[in-house]
Amino acid sequence: MPVGLLEVEGTIDVKQFWPEGRSDADTTKVVVNVAPDAIRFRKNDETAFQPTHVFDNAKVKGRTNTAPIKNGKLTIRLQGIDAPELHYMPSPLSAAEKKGLTDAKKQAYHEVTHSYRQFLGATASKALHDFLSGAGGPTLACRVFTHVDAPNEVFDTYGRLVGDIEVTAGGHEVDINHWLVEQGFAYPTFYSSMNDDEIKALLALTKTARTKKLLVWKHLARTIGAFDFDLREPKINETSVLATDKGPVILPKLYRRYTNWSARKKAKVTSQNFQKYLSEGSGGKPDTCYEIDDFLTNGVHSATPRNFAEFVEGGKTIKFQPEGLVFGEAPSSLVGADGKAITEF
Repeated sequence: MPVGLLEVEGTIDVKQFWPEGRSDADTTKVVVNVAPDAIRFRKNDETAFQPTHVFDNAKVKGRTNTAPIKNGKLTIRLQGIDAPELHYMPSPLSAAEKKGLTDAKKQAYHEVTHSYRQFLGATASKALHDFLSGAGGPTLACRVFTHVDAPNEVFDTYGRLVGDIEVTAGGHEVDINHWLVEQGFAYPTFYSSMNDDEIKALLALTKTARTKKLLVWKHLARTIGAFDFDLREPKINETSVLATDKGPVILPKLYRRYTNWSARKKAKVTSQNFQKYLSEGSGGKPDTCYEIDDFLTNGVHSATPRNFAEFVEGGKTIKFQPEGLVFGEAPSSLVGADGKAITEF
């Protein structure tokens, strides 16, 4: 379990969130101050923070090959949570999928490739926008933090820093990740990169939100319904969608997989049923997960890895609770300008 702590002092542009912008309640861009101590690390609770510049001119190699800091900005994936999708576009066809496809089928897939949304996605995004707006002006000071021991533990496979964001609201420090779960605007979604304390804190908040049957729990579906191709990303300031933004919701991670399959199925790119598609995973890489009790008891190296598809019966019946699984974090590596791995802060 990581004992080191990485901190970033920065600011959040509140206007980036829908309805003013396109950002949803999962991901945010944080402007990193140019000050030399904007990013700092300590090895443990007994050591002092030291500024670090290991991310300067670095690249994250994973499913993309990208610089973690672009134009002075970091993209943050809010750790341990998943809010209903405001905009998710079906993933591009792989080289293997394109092989042998007719131009007509490629065009058919292009025609169903839109930004789709789940019910409650707009509502959750608007709630976060309004909360942050009420905490201050259009730009808020914030602290991003994550428990890590090595530089390559900081970013996910898409180059996003995985962590919590803390702001001051009403004279109190508020962890945005915790607030979203506590208020019922996001589901807990755990990954193997998280430590036990981070998971247990969200489990406690989840229990309270579920007991109160707050928004995402009130609408949590136990079965996967027909995909709604008409439910699209709302335009900027298209707040009229909020009046009808209620309906059954499945875990956003499962929704993303279902979106990918539904688009492929409609375009006749695949003949697989959803169960088979989920079992084989994207590009032949199934989603690995662990049952929560097994993970907390035995740790990532001893817990039994499972295929996510095991918890979806017949491609329709959902046999897990959002907080009941811990997903394997897709690999990434951090390299310097010389292409060599960065191993120390």
